[in-house]
Amino acid sequence: MSGIHELMEKLDECDNATCFLQISNKIINTELKKLLPNVFVQDKLVMEYAVDPLFKEGGPLVATDVMAKLVFAMGKVSLETYSDIGLYAQMLEYAIAQPEKVSYGDDMVFDFISNQAILSTQQDSFYIESINQLKFSSFETFSQMRYESLIKTVLKLSCEMLLEKIEREINS
Repeated sequence: MSGIHELMEKLDECDNATCFLQISNKIINTELKKLLPNVFVQDKLVMEYAVDPLFKEGGPLVATDVMAKLVFAMGKVSLETYSDIGLYAQMLEYAIAQPEKVSYGDDMVFDFISNQAILSTQQDSFYIESINQLKFSSFETFSQMRYESLIKTVLKLSCEMLLEKIEREINS
């Protein structure tokens, strides 16, 4: 089983949004590291002496934001995909800065989901609509636990959709 699949399974074990964001950002970083070498000249010598050192510990391409900027600058990912990668990083920074773990029910998590380009397309906007219906309905009908479960599910779907989009755009 690949490292990404193992990390995706760990998302299910997260009982708060802070944990989820830490793992999902690691998944995005791992996916970019896996795909980024594909954009360089596929020569053994080039890969060994020029590309591989860029990804080694302490190398310039170990940080998600640097990799995202590079693939965006090279025209390999769209502005929307680049923005969503950055949004994940920003939300993680926010969560880590909080004195307590951020819950799935936190309003910032709702805002994070609402601002993702991957979820705002016509075909995928029903995820946001479902959350809106639950968020603004009477919790006599829907429990907080159900709402947070839906948030967690949508977060996982958005992460999976972002990974698929990154792979599709870089490999096209």
